Amino acid sequence: MPCTYKRKTDRASTALVELERAVKVVLQEKTIRQVAREMKICRMTLKRFREKKKIEVTKTGYKSIKVYIYIKVLAAMFYGISAMKCRELAFEYAQRNGIDIPASWIREKKSGPDWFTAFKARHHLSCHTPEATSLGRATCL
Repeated sequence: MPCTYKRKTDRASTALVELERAVKVVLQEKTIRQVAREMKICRMTLKRFREKKKIEVTKTGYKSIKVYIYIKVLAAMFYGISAMKCRELAFEYAQRNGIDIPASWIREKKSGPDWFTAFKARHHLSCHTPEATSLGRATCL
């Protein structure tokens, strides 16, 4: 009896050798999205394969969680931080932790305004010039 089944999708049709080669390219220089587009592999297939094999891709960006916590603690103590001070703090934190930063940060000794706007949005922060709060009002709050 002949087999009449016809495959309806092309899922799992990428060879393992191709996936391994693609992951090596991702580890060396490019993002998953770029490699998937160039090698004509499904992006999610490549991502799942990398996660299944426990192959880590180095992430770019800034470890901003400690800066975020510090700003939140200042706000809880009724001492806000200005936008300029926050940008300077981010620059100092990046330098001390050996995080790659753009040349404009080094030139200006503070983070860029675009980074700061995204940082505030990401962590739901409101950085503004601190105002004096009396002891009586602080205890009531």
